[in-house]
Amino acid sequence: MTLLVGLGNPTLRYAHTRHNVGFDILDSLVSGLNLSFTFSPKHNAHLCIYKDFILLKPQTYMNLSGESVLSTKNFYKPKELLIVHDDLDLPLGVVKFKNGGGNGGHNGLKSIDALCSNAYYRLRVGISKGTNATEHVLSKFNENEEPLKNAVFEHAKNALKFFIECNDFNAMCNHFTLKKPLAIET
Repeated sequence: MTLLVGLGNPTLRYAHTRHNVGFDILDSLVSGLNLSFTFSPKHNAHLCIYKDFILLKPQTYMNLSGESVLSTKNFYKPKELLIVHDDLDLPLGVVKFKNGGGNGGHNGLKSIDALCSNAYYRLRVGISKGTNATEHVLSKFNENEEPLKNAVFEHAKNALKFFIECNDFNAMCNHFTLKKPLAIET
């Protein structure tokens, strides 16, 4: 079993902000599979179980994401953990994967690292840097960024579908890493 976590903040105030990339991509994946999330008070998260995967959207707010992840890990005992999250250090349009490592200052990852360790897979979605990191991650994508954001979200969703089918992190990395921003036609 694999725990697949999309990071974000709950409530409409944060819906579709840069920091909610993980939520948005998991929502798209679940919708595309004709499934839905249900709220689990036990784990304070929205959950969806599909095949050998538990898809999770913590409802703890970003800085406490580790609480929900730890609770879910302790209950389901997954062998692997994959976190989908925004990354300020990558330009918009870039998708990279990582196995373990540092948190890059990401508060959701810090929380998970502190409670669960940093030994997990990551799907990192570039959101570019702003002048003020906090304001930037909590802002929505602007109109000019929407086409690229949508294409990247679709790409990330397809990467996760591939991972669900083959359960091979390295194969997903080889097929879906975007080192340069995704080229889209306008």
